[in-house]
Amino acid sequence: MNICNFTGFLLDDPELSPDDGVSHLVFKLITYTYRRSKSTGEKSRIPTVLTFEAWHTGAETIAKLAKKGTKMTVSASARNSMPHTNGYNDIVFRVNEFDFGCLNQE
Repeated sequence: MNICNFTGFLLDDPELSPDDGVSHLVFKLITYTYRRSKSTGEKSRIPTVLTFEAWHTGAETIAKLAKKGTKMTVSASARNSMPHTNGYNDIVFRVNEFDFGCLNQE
């Protein structure tokens, strides 16, 4: 099974949309990788943006509690999205479980 775990920050405010009567949410998380240059010793931060989808009560909970910049940990399964005109399929991660980091902090 292809279960992946990510911790990142919501890129935008989540917007819930109904899909045949079932709540559906597509959102993006930005994650960071840190590297140190061997030659200069400088540390750099490399961002990666990942697309996720959540359904039903999970989608409703994320839309209700999260906003842009919210830190989330997501356990998800990788899936192919709809084909694009360039012939490549993008990967979308379907949310299985999630948790918010620091919901009570401003």
